[in-house]
Amino acid sequence: MRCGGIAYTPREVETIRQLEALWGYAFLCARLPAPEPGCASFWTAVDIAAVAAFALVALYLVRRMAKNFFAVRANRMREAEKARVADPITMAQYKADTDKLLEVSEEENVAERIRKAIAERQAKEQWERPGGRAPGGPAKP
Repeated sequence: MRCGGIAYTPREVETIRQLEALWGYAFLCARLPAPEPGCASFWTAVDIAAVAAFALVALYLVRRMAKNFFAVRANRMREAEKARVADPITMAQYKADTDKLLEVSEEENVAERIRKAIAERQAKEQWERPGGRAPGGPAKP
Protein backbone atom coordinates (compact mmCIF):
# COMPACT_ATOMS: atom_id res chain seq x y z
CA MET A 1 0.00 0.00 0.00
CA ARG A 2 1.31 3.42 -0.90
CA CYS A 3 0.41 6.72 0.67
CA GLY A 4 2.10 9.97 -0.25
CA GLY A 5 4.92 8.18 -2.05
CA ILE A 6 5.73 5.96 0.96
CA ALA A 7 5.10 2.22 0.88
CA TYR A 8 3.47 0.78 4.04
CA THR A 9 2.97 -2.82 5.05
CA PRO A 10 -0.49 -3.89 6.24
CA ARG A 11 0.79 -4.01 9.81
CA GLU A 12 2.07 -0.40 9.55
CA VAL A 13 -1.26 0.71 8.09
CA GLU A 14 -3.12 -0.90 11.01
CA THR A 15 -0.77 0.79 13.51
CA ILE A 16 -1.38 4.17 11.87
CA ARG A 17 -5.15 3.61 12.03
CA GLN A 18 -4.93 2.75 15.74
CA LEU A 19 -2.83 5.85 16.44
CA GLU A 20 -5.33 8.04 14.55
CA ALA A 21 -8.21 6.52 16.55
CA LEU A 22 -6.30 7.07 19.81
CA TRP A 23 -5.57 10.66 18.81
CA GLY A 24 -9.25 11.28 18.09
CA TYR A 25 -10.24 9.73 21.44
CA ALA A 26 -7.67 11.83 23.32
CA PHE A 27 -8.77 14.99 21.50
CA LEU A 28 -12.42 14.28 22.31
CA CYS A 29 -11.71 13.54 25.99
CA ALA A 30 -9.54 16.63 26.34
CA ARG A 31 -12.50 18.78 25.27
CA LEU A 32 -15.06 17.02 27.48
CA PRO A 33 -15.30 17.52 31.27
CA ALA A 34 -13.08 15.24 33.38
CA PRO A 35 -15.85 13.23 35.10
CA GLU A 36 -17.22 11.98 31.75
CA PRO A 37 -17.52 8.16 32.18
CA GLY A 38 -16.28 7.35 28.66
CA CYS A 39 -12.99 9.20 29.28
CA ALA A 40 -12.05 7.73 32.67
CA SER A 41 -9.31 5.53 31.22
CA PHE A 42 -7.87 8.49 29.31
CA TRP A 43 -7.66 10.66 32.41
CA THR A 44 -6.24 7.77 34.42
CA ALA A 45 -3.48 7.39 31.82
CA VAL A 46 -2.85 11.15 31.86
CA ASP A 47 -2.64 11.08 35.68
CA ILE A 48 -0.17 8.19 35.62
CA ALA A 49 1.97 9.91 33.00
CA ALA A 50 1.98 13.17 34.99
CA VAL A 51 2.93 11.40 38.23
CA ALA A 52 5.69 9.46 36.42
CA ALA A 53 7.07 12.66 34.88
CA PHE A 54 6.97 14.42 38.25
CA ALA A 55 8.70 11.47 39.93
CA LEU A 56 11.46 11.45 37.32
CA VAL A 57 12.06 15.18 37.71
CA ALA A 58 12.03 14.87 41.51
CA LEU A 59 14.46 11.94 41.36
CA TYR A 60 16.78 13.94 39.10
CA LEU A 61 16.71 16.92 41.49
CA VAL A 62 17.26 14.75 44.57
CA ARG A 63 20.21 13.01 42.92
CA ARG A 64 21.81 16.36 42.06
CA MET A 65 21.23 17.66 45.58
CA ALA A 66 22.70 14.50 47.12
CA LYS A 67 25.68 14.68 44.79
CA ASN A 68 26.32 18.29 45.81
CA PHE A 69 25.82 17.43 49.48
CA PHE A 70 28.38 14.62 49.35
CA ALA A 71 30.83 16.79 47.39
CA VAL A 72 30.60 19.53 50.04
CA ARG A 73 30.97 16.96 52.81
CA ALA A 74 34.06 15.44 51.18
CA ASN A 75 35.54 18.92 50.71
CA ARG A 76 34.97 19.76 54.38
CA MET A 77 36.64 16.52 55.42
CA ARG A 78 39.63 17.34 53.19
CA GLU A 79 39.86 20.83 54.70
CA ALA A 80 39.66 19.40 58.22
CA GLU A 81 42.44 16.95 57.39
CA LYS A 82 44.55 19.79 56.01
CA ALA A 83 43.97 21.79 59.19
CA ARG A 84 45.17 18.87 61.33
CA VAL A 85 48.51 18.71 59.53
CA ALA A 86 50.98 21.56 59.90
CA ASP A 87 51.79 23.80 56.98
CA PRO A 88 54.85 22.89 54.82
CA ILE A 89 57.13 25.51 56.47
CA THR A 90 56.50 24.09 59.95
CA MET A 91 56.88 20.53 58.66
CA ALA A 92 60.25 21.47 57.14
CA GLN A 93 61.46 22.74 60.55
CA TYR A 94 60.76 19.39 62.20
CA LYS A 95 61.84 17.14 59.35
CA ALA A 96 64.21 14.36 60.40
CA ASP A 97 67.68 14.42 58.92
CA THR A 98 67.88 10.80 57.84
CA ASP A 99 71.43 11.15 56.54
CA LYS A 100 72.73 11.74 60.06
CA LEU A 101 70.74 8.82 61.45
CA LEU A 102 72.47 6.34 59.18
CA GLU A 103 75.98 7.65 59.65
CA VAL A 104 78.24 5.42 61.72
CA SER A 105 81.65 6.72 62.61
CA GLU A 106 84.60 4.38 62.43
CA GLU A 107 85.58 5.19 66.00
CA GLU A 108 82.37 3.82 67.53
CA ASN A 109 82.24 0.17 68.40
CA VAL A 110 78.82 -0.82 67.09
CA ALA A 111 78.94 -4.34 68.47
CA GLU A 112 79.69 -3.02 71.96
CA ARG A 113 76.77 -0.56 71.74
CA ILE A 114 74.42 -3.39 70.74
CA ARG A 115 75.60 -5.59 73.66
CA LYS A 116 75.12 -2.69 76.05
CA ALA A 117 71.58 -2.00 74.79
CA ILE A 118 70.64 -5.69 75.13
CA ALA A 119 72.01 -5.79 78.67
CA GLU A 120 70.02 -2.66 79.60
CA ARG A 121 66.83 -4.14 78.14
CA GLN A 122 67.30 -7.43 80.01
CA ALA A 123 67.95 -5.58 83.25
CA LYS A 124 64.79 -3.52 82.75
CA GLU A 125 62.73 -6.63 81.98
CA GLN A 126 64.16 -8.36 85.07
CA TRP A 127 63.08 -5.42 87.23
CA GLU A 128 59.55 -5.43 85.73
CA ARG A 129 58.94 -9.12 86.63
CA PRO A 130 57.34 -9.95 90.00
CA GLY A 131 60.06 -10.50 92.57
CA GLY A 132 62.68 -9.11 90.18
CA ARG A 133 65.74 -7.15 91.30
CA ALA A 134 66.76 -3.73 90.15
CA PRO A 135 70.19 -3.72 88.57
CA GLY A 136 72.52 -3.63 91.55
CA GLY A 137 69.66 -3.09 94.02
CA PRO A 138 67.28 -4.89 96.39
CA ALA A 139 64.25 -6.92 95.32
CA LYS A 140 60.95 -5.16 94.76
CA PRO A 141 58.68 -4.95 97.81
